[in-house]
Amino acid sequence: MESMDGLAFIGRNPKDDPNVYIVTGDSGAGLTHGTIGGILLRDLIVGRDNPWAALYDPARKTPRAPDTFPRNSPKAGGEYAHWLTPGEANTLQEIKPGMGAVIRRGSSKIAVSRDGTGKLHQCSAVCTHLGCIVSWNSTERTWDCPCHGSRFASDGKLLNGPALEPLSKSR
Repeated sequence: MESMDGLAFIGRNPKDDPNVYIVTGDSGAGLTHGTIGGILLRDLIVGRDNPWAALYDPARKTPRAPDTFPRNSPKAGGEYAHWLTPGEANTLQEIKPGMGAVIRRGSSKIAVSRDGTGKLHQCSAVCTHLGCIVSWNSTERTWDCPCHGSRFASDGKLLNGPALEPLSKSR
């Protein structure tokens, strides 16, 4: 994840359980933010005041966001164009064990994978975060969202957010 202001998101994960904390959006400064994250999260967990809490708060509103968002919008908008493309496979038989592909079923995009035993898994290819179309990660055997980095297991189960829900089941 990348933040609009270049600072990491360190603190309680917004819209999640109160005991879920994150350190992400490092923008290439993972060593620095990892150290800050360890200090800041410790203080937040034990209820100690920390002068960095507001600066790195994942729910913060950034003054530069109005300037940065329009520059990044075309890239994000391009991801939504995947709604209009044909599927990567035409038939379920094309999907071999251990593989996955997005297929088109009418106006819907379906994420279809076949596990090592040959069992077929079908779910919506629409990320439950903001609606981008997921793509198959053949190395990890996961469905990954190109817009904000959510990751889902081959059967659609949520592995990593920002999405909070699994991919919807499909038939």
